[in-house]
Formats: sequence, C-alpha cells, structure tokens
Amino acid sequence: MLVLVIESSTSSAKALLYDSEAGVVGSSQRVYGEAVLRTGMTDTEKVFLLSMNVAEEIARGREVAAIALCGTWHGLAVCNEDLIPVSPTISWDFTGTSDICSQIRKNESATDWMYRTTGCMPHNTYPRHALTWLRAQGMDLHGKKIVTQGGYNFFRLTGEYLESCCSQSGNGLVNLNALDYDEGILYYLGINRGQLGGLASYKDARPLSEEGANALGLHAGIPVVPAHADGALNQVGNFANRGDRMTMSIGTSGAIRVSTTKPVLPKGRELWCYYGVDKWVSGAAIAGACNCVDWFRNMQKSGTTFEELEREQSPESDTPVFLPFIVGERCPGWNDGRRGGFVGLDASCTQADLYKGLQMEILFNLYQCYSVLCAENGRPEQVIVSGGISHSRRWLQMAADIYEQDILVARHPDASSMGAAALALFAAGELENINDFKAEYDSAEKVFCDEAHFAYYRRQYERYREAYEEVRL
Repeated sequence: MLVLVIESSTSSAKALLYDSEAGVVGSSQRVYGEAVLRTGMTDTEKVFLLSMNVAEEIARGREVAAIALCGTWHGLAVCNEDLIPVSPTISWDFTGTSDICSQIRKNESATDWMYRTTGCMPHNTYPRHALTWLRAQGMDLHGKKIVTQGGYNFFRLTGEYLESCCSQSGNGLVNLNALDYDEGILYYLGINRGQLGGLASYKDARPLSEEGANALGLHAGIPVVPAHADGALNQVGNFANRGDRMTMSIGTSGAIRVSTTKPVLPKGRELWCYYGVDKWVSGAAIAGACNCVDWFRNMQKSGTTFEELEREQSPESDTPVFLPFIVGERCPGWNDGRRGGFVGLDASCTQADLYKGLQMEILFNLYQCYSVLCAENGRPEQVIVSGGISHSRRWLQMAADIYEQDILVARHPDASSMGAAALALFAAGELENINDFKAEYDSAEKVFCDEAHFAYYRRQYERYREAYEEVRL
C-alpha cells in the first residue's frame, strides 16, 4: 500500500512516498528561497504551493491510499474570514516578541500560570506572543482566523478548518490537562476559539477535495490526516512513542524528547511539555544547532571542508568554549536575549579547535537539559538520533561519548516524515496501531560509546558550565 507524506518544515518543503512493503520509494525536497522565507517568517500561501509542487513531482498518477501532513510545532499566521493569509506564518525563530516575553517573565505568577497551564514558557519560541506583537504593529485581529501552516495546508486540500491538538499545543494555546483551547490563555491574547480551527486527532482524516486532487494529480476522496508537528511525529517514526526511548534531533535547531502518559512540568521550568500524537511529550529544545554550523561555514574564507577540520582535531585537547546562543537561548534558561560565541580564544586556536568546540557545546547545551529530563522521567533505555548530525560519524561518536550511552542513528534522516507515514497507513486501514510502526527502528545503525573518552568530556562539560554561568548577556 502506497501513502504520501507532505511536510512543510521551518526551511523547506518535503514529500515522501512510502510503500508498506518496500519502504520509501520516492522523496523530494526544496529549500525555501528568499521569496518565501525571511528570518522567523514564511509566506503561508507560497509554502503551500511549494509543498504541493514537491509532492506532485513524486505522486502524480500514483495509486496513493492516504495522505498525512507534517508541520512544525511553532508557527501561526493570521487570515481573513475566508482563510486567505493577511500575515506571514511567524515561527519559533522570530525574535520580534523577545521584549514582550521578557516583560511577562518579570511577573513570576503570570509566568508560572502560563507554563503550568500550557507547558510553554513566555518566550519568543511560541508564536502565540506574535499575536500581541501584530496587534502592537496595528493589525486588527477582530474577525480574523488564526492558522498554522499545517492547518492551512489541510484546509486547502480538504476545505475543512481543522488543527491537530498536537500542533496547537506546541503554540501554547492548549490546556495540557483538558486537551482543549485554554479560555484564560485566549482571553489574555485577546482572541476567541471561533478564530481557531477545531481541534482534531490523527483519527479525524477528511477526504481530499477536487481542488486538492488537482493540485497533486491524485483522485479526490483520498483520506487526508490533519497536520501534526514534526517533533511528535519523530517519536512515532523512531518507534519511541512508548516512553522508554529518547529521541534526539539535531537539525537547524536541536531537541530531546520522551513520550509520557501525563504532563511533566519540572519545578525549575527547564523543560517544555506538549501534547503529541496520542500522549504527551516531555522535552527540551535549543535554538543553536546546525544553524551554528552554517554560521561557522559562512565565516570561513579558506574553503576548508568540515571533514578536513574533523580530521585535524586533537582528541584530548581543550578547545575554546562555544556558547551556542547566536539566536538566543531556549532551554534550559529560556533567555531569548542571551547571546553566545567563543570564550577562551587565544592565538594558538585553529579552525579545527573552533569547529570541535562548536560541535561539542551544541551537545552540551542539550546535555544540560538531559539531566533534568532524566530526573523527571528516568534515564531512557535507548537514545535515537536523527537530523543533520547523522552526516558526521565523528559528531555522532561525540554524542555517544558525552551521553555515555550507545546511540541508534535513524537510517532515514527525516524521522518526522516517517512518523507521518505511520498516520497515513492508519488512515488507510493498513496499520492498526501507530505505535507498532518500526521501519526506522529496525534499520537503525548503532554507534557504541567509548568509555576511554568519558573523563575528557566530563571535564569539557564543566568548562562549558562555568562559561555558561559567567556569561549571562
């Protein structure tokens, strides 16, 4: 049985054809250009059109049994009453709300209420605060519709205005216990539930409309699963939705996650908690990961490759400490005004030293959160890694040695798309339980940790923590 996944991510449109017997039989991807993407904002309609074009390339004329949509956990756009966008989709890396969120965090009771209710701190990560920002820019939100990119894609394909509880939870609009829009949060933001799509689950597929069918070159009536967030789908795609396995994604940003049977909200508020596909997800996210690698690449003038820099690295040397906050801090400190860079530079530092420090400290920032995650949820039996880090064997080995645990590396780099494939197979009647989907888990490669490196990385981590505490701005 053949199913289609359409993913609109932070920076690119992706499509994947998955066969229940043969696995992945087609995929396509296109990075957003400048006409689509600005920092923290994307053109909602253009992202939809690009996503459909990418999907049509591999799906036109095929016998597709179901379609599942994948979006991001943090993104909102404003539309008119006909669901025509009047604002871009504002996502997690938009920094215009930093001052708004900083002011909220000065009020301890308001901060704690917002966090305990939704699992989302007052932070520019969460586009709910963009509604306040848009109003301050002069936009009248009265009578407007508010939609995620995934919800907009679903509307254009089916004609129905539905959002997954999963996606809206990651926007900080859902009460974690009631699993419904929180009236207090909506009142605080100056909106009402009539401006938001009805909440749905992966079981609430709707038929592909004639318009949607024409856009994709498929037959109308095919079931379409409402868009779920990439992080939640990563749990399903990596066979980690049962709770004893942690996923680690290191792409543009970084995240660690475990699935839980109840909301998990630590006293220190170091972690986030959202509703996932069919249970809650406890986790942490960092703003700086492969975007820091891209920044470093753009700083290089010599043409030296990253592979060459890795080969030149000394295995036991102290490196300059890199604080990966070039676009602010998410977890654990939620300081969107924090800035980073290298600490401890001297004339002996080489490009290889700098790059090693960058790789190491990205992992250390996640490791800060990992200790809290383990304290709240227990140490995971397995760690499953996906994303851009999977292209570097040395970086993967570094992760295994820092976490002092063997890790599994997903064979397919887009585990979120694989998770969406499971939802499509369920909608098509091919899969009885989405948590039985083991395609990536069964084929994952194991990277063994090396105990000989543990002491070295513990010492480097202490250097990172000292720098983290000393450099607060």
